[in-house]
Amino acid sequence: MPAQRAGNNTAAWRRATVDLAINAMTYPDKHQTDATPSSITVRTAAGQLRIIPVWQALGQHAAQAKRTRFRHDEKHNFDEMTVAFESVSPADLAEIARRLSALPWVVATSLHTAQTTSFQHPR
Repeated sequence: MPAQRAGNNTAAWRRATVDLAINAMTYPDKHQTDATPSSITVRTAAGQLRIIPVWQALGQHAAQAKRTRFRHDEKHNFDEMTVAFESVSPADLAEIARRLSALPWVVATSLHTAQTTSFQHPR
């Protein structure tokens, strides 16, 4: 039992370290507003998430990324990356989601805007 707890503590520490590193790489949002930010979530099979191609798919809008969150769901065996944006048009976000959905290792993308939430699945 102590070995299992040590493993869980190590996994939690790794997640916290990754979260801190990603937060340091994204521009800190010092002027939060009441508006709901738009975001894109990319879901892959566990171990298949490729961060650099996701950022490349954001293209010119990568600079508007305000918050990034990673999640690993051990029970359902998937990884997710969610990128929140402050001011990117819904049409541009839809195009980014379409590009991400076309990647062979992406299981699904979801687009969340103040008005709507949609899911896109490749193929």
